[in-house]
Amino acid sequence: MPELDFRGLDAAAQAGFKPHFAQVVTVARRRRSRRRLLAVATVALLAGVAGVAATRTDPAPPPPGLAPDRTPDFIPTPGITPTAEPRRQVNTGQPAAGDLSHVYLRWSECRTGCPLRWAGTDDGGRHWRTGPLPVPDDANVDLRSAGPGTIVAAYYTRSFATGWIASADGGASWREVTVRRVDALPAGWRLLGSSGPAAEPLLAADPATGDLAQLTRPPALRMAALVESVPADAGVWVSGFTGERTEADGRIVGVGSAIEVSRDGGRTWSRHDFPEGLTASDDVGGPAVATWDGQTVYAIGRVRGALVVWRSTDGGGTWGRAAGTAVVGQRTIRAAVRPDGVLTVQAGISAGEDPMMLASSDGGATLRPAPLGPGADPRPVPGGFVQTGWPDSKGAWLSADGLTWTWLDPPELP
Repeated sequence: MPELDFRGLDAAAQAGFKPHFAQVVTVARRRRSRRRLLAVATVALLAGVAGVAATRTDPAPPPPGLAPDRTPDFIPTPGITPTAEPRRQVNTGQPAAGDLSHVYLRWSECRTGCPLRWAGTDDGGRHWRTGPLPVPDDANVDLRSAGPGTIVAAYYTRSFATGWIASADGGASWREVTVRRVDALPAGWRLLGSSGPAAEPLLAADPATGDLAQLTRPPALRMAALVESVPADAGVWVSGFTGERTEADGRIVGVGSAIEVSRDGGRTWSRHDFPEGLTASDDVGGPAVATWDGQTVYAIGRVRGALVVWRSTDGGGTWGRAAGTAVVGQRTIRAAVRPDGVLTVQAGISAGEDPMMLASSDGGATLRPAPLGPGADPRPVPGGFVQTGWPDSKGAWLSADGLTWTWLDPPELP
């Protein structure tokens, strides 16, 4: 079996277990700051609309909808609640959705050395089932859903044992899976994004069986990331850099922003290099890529702290820079195109980044403040979309139309 790339998985797993104590100290200040920023943005937006009412006819993009039932903050401030007596601690992983009804996660009752288990729901969170994960107790596990009843999990141990397991019956039974190398990923299989920079070739899972296929060649771009928010029929999109450099402190950073797209499962690729150091993250990938139909495509990132938007109307063949911009500093960028054609941009993906939302209904010509909520980093699933706010949020948001979202609480596990 080929050696798997799990760089970043351990850090990601530990991030879910680590309290953000600094954020507990600053929560009050950040909330006051958000209220002030929202008030200023509202006044500026109303003034701008009044000033251009004679020339602009397109309406402001509607905010992402939430179901009428009470939901938590989109990105709640992490912290701990002191208690007088020790309490049982349950550590859960990032939710993985097969569709809007079937959601799975891994969990354990202590930080290390406890048997790992899975939890799953078949009815959108009303009832949950649990069972053991057949991996060593010291393993780190990256659990993914390949289909409504199909789960795959990559694991590695402190003794460097690695492997994949899969279940095609919702977790009732599991088997070891050997990754098969292919020249093109099979049509209809679920693409599996990497938990770190993709030094290994792209991987896909059969939604019926959990079988795994991996391209024979890794992405040509450095520190590449699969764009998971793109609909399956829009092709395979990868964002990354054309080169790397080592900083004085030893950090490796990407240089030269680019994206690649394949319309034949990864057999052939077309590439576009951007003239600026367009980046959506300091850790992995180049610009954030957003498209609904694979034809109108946006590449969004920051350049010297300012948001920059590039747009293509021919599936990435040619590109032009849009006029819309905003000051985002060093925030991590996520973006998606909603079903109604509105471009949604999220700057900041954790509470520590003080996130903000922007939207454009005119092809990126203008970017307007929008309410903070899901929709900028969705994962297409049969019947709709799912988005998580991991690690700050342990649950998930589900949507049948990409516009109205409902909250799925993590389970109270036995």
